Amino acid sequence: MFKTDSRGSHEGPHGDALSLRGESNASASLITGTDFPCLDIRKTKIALNSAVNHDKGYLPLTRYYGSKRRLVDWMVGEFQKYEFQTALDVFGGTSTVSLALKNLGKQVTYNDILESNRVTATALLSNQPCLTSQDDLEDFFSKIIPEHGFVSEYFNGIYYTSEENNWLDGAINELSKIKNTLRKCEILYCLMQACLQKRPFNLFHRKNLHLRQNNTRDTKFGNWATWEKPFSVLIHRALGEIIKARQPAKYDPIILPCTDAIALPSGYDFVYLDPPYIPLRKQDISYMDRYHFLEGLCNPSQWKDKIDLAKINRPIPCPEDMSKWISKVQFKDHLFTLIEKHKGSTVCLSYVHDAYPGVQEIKSFFSTTFRHTVLLEHDVPHALSKKTKKEIILIGRS
Repeated sequence: MFKTDSRGSHEGPHGDALSLRGESNASASLITGTDFPCLDIRKTKIALNSAVNHDKGYLPLTRYYGSKRRLVDWMVGEFQKYEFQTALDVFGGTSTVSLALKNLGKQVTYNDILESNRVTATALLSNQPCLTSQDDLEDFFSKIIPEHGFVSEYFNGIYYTSEENNWLDGAINELSKIKNTLRKCEILYCLMQACLQKRPFNLFHRKNLHLRQNNTRDTKFGNWATWEKPFSVLIHRALGEIIKARQPAKYDPIILPCTDAIALPSGYDFVYLDPPYIPLRKQDISYMDRYHFLEGLCNPSQWKDKIDLAKINRPIPCPEDMSKWISKVQFKDHLFTLIEKHKGSTVCLSYVHDAYPGVQEIKSFFSTTFRHTVLLEHDVPHALSKKTKKEIILIGRS
């Protein structure tokens, strides 16, 4: 589930061993070692150079923390000022940036340490038409027999109602019977999106089912209407997002096994970095803490062996390859090592203020590593905060 290759022996920027070129390749390489592979916010105006012309295609809606969907117009406009063909998305997350680059005709390689994100990339980045139809989903739902399984046993009263837990156990059992890797990833992606939408704050780091159960239609907090929709309704909606996002492109995207960022090979024209941020004034919540439940859905046979039963929300502890990216002691050295490794490429780093190390320190490192460095800022409002957050990108080119 959390496999890495310490030798960095994956295919380089021109390899295609892990590309999405149909089921023959996907079955063999995309889900190695696993069982299977509406934000309510104010819109921001993004100023783009009128001379820049780009079509990033449709980018699916998601409630995933840190998604760059609202910023991608701005970023892609800046990316297109540089000439490049091969692109590596190191901390790929929701696949938003990879999908935009794919639709621009770039040869994209995607990586993320979380298996749930790799499943997302498999579902969204394929050049094939979506294999799953809305009728296929109805057939899938008709076969689900709710049962008292792992989720019902270990997550009772934590995230979902008893009826929903039983349904999830039945869905996991049906998913295990699907042999086509890409189809399985499509349905699993839709299930994960539904799980996010039915959670207060769309996260799993707290046991807060009571926030859902104690709310009424008249509450000013939360998204009651979505929480109470059946999983099947939300899954149908998510499949529509896949269908809209899928469009053929010049190159088949390459999706790597879940790999520590440092182990990835260099040699790409363009490298995009969107690492976790280390807050200056508080302890951050890791992405594993935020999304451990989705990780479990992607590898149910190992779920029980991974979870921490001593904690009330039953998380999966961070493996070492993730922990070093959320440690203030280690983060800066690893980030600078990663940037240095790709200094022969055009490197774009997404970052924020009020994080460690500071923006100016990182800019100074860029200036000593690259011949040309550009620092750009963009204001992004947040629905749950009165403060406007400044997102930045640093671009270095030798």
